[in-house]
Amino acid sequence: MKNYNGINEDIFEEIEIETSKIDRNKLDQIVSEEKKVHVKSSALDSSKFSRFIKQMKLAMSLIKDFRNKSYTDIPWRSIAMIAAAILYFVNPFDMVPDMLPVFGMADDAMLFAALFKSIQTDLEKYGNWKGINTKDFLN
Repeated sequence: MKNYNGINEDIFEEIEIETSKIDRNKLDQIVSEEKKVHVKSSALDSSKFSRFIKQMKLAMSLIKDFRNKSYTDIPWRSIAMIAAAILYFVNPFDMVPDMLPVFGMADDAMLFAALFKSIQTDLEKYGNWKGINTKDFLN
């Protein structure tokens, strides 16, 4: 198994496949499941997953702003990657089951960290537009 920044390469391949399936209906699905995303991320140990929790909030905010056309200055690919990662997070049958203590959520957190690093410029532009400091989410 190859790794990318500590993440199994199979996880990235899964996200790539799912990214190609993202459309506006999937964005609607994500927004409709916002409470589920919030409940699942709020249940995490904030001392271990504080950055991930913040990233999830930023990702949801960006998806909602893009969906309602408040913020569209971002490539579709970046939106699709974020959407696929959120769907991966809420899917209890992902590559490392979340029922496994720490490790199940660790793969989700590492995926978001790598994703946020790969689209950092897009996220910084969004943060500037939104009036928030993205350093807590990106570094």
